[in-house]
Amino acid sequence: MKLRYIIIKVKDIERAKKFYSHFLNMEPTKIERDRMVVFDLQNIKIGLYNPLADGYSMSDSDFGTNYYPAFGVDDIEHELKRVSEFAEIISHKKVDYHEWLEFKDSEGNILEVHKI
Repeated sequence: MKLRYIIIKVKDIERAKKFYSHFLNMEPTKIERDRMVVFDLQNIKIGLYNPLADGYSMSDSDFGTNYYPAFGVDDIEHELKRVSEFAEIISHKKVDYHEWLEFKDSEGNILEVHKI
């Protein structure tokens, strides 16, 4: 078994597509109308999903909120500077050898970037 996708619930698929294209420095590999946008990161895919396109609501009870994607980078200071140009940094912390930053995407979802 292997993890293939991380699905991120979004309200505005076009706005989210623009945000993630900028953040990931890539264009989507797949677009399904106003329903789904997929970015292929080689070992895992990130899907931006609009539940309204399938008749669901945006309610947390439909999906839960106990997750967030974490991305690894070599240069956390560079990434902090780059991300802060288009997103509000919620926190930047270092504990022992762990260093990470958290921020919200265009839809209010929390993302993490940590030092590899």
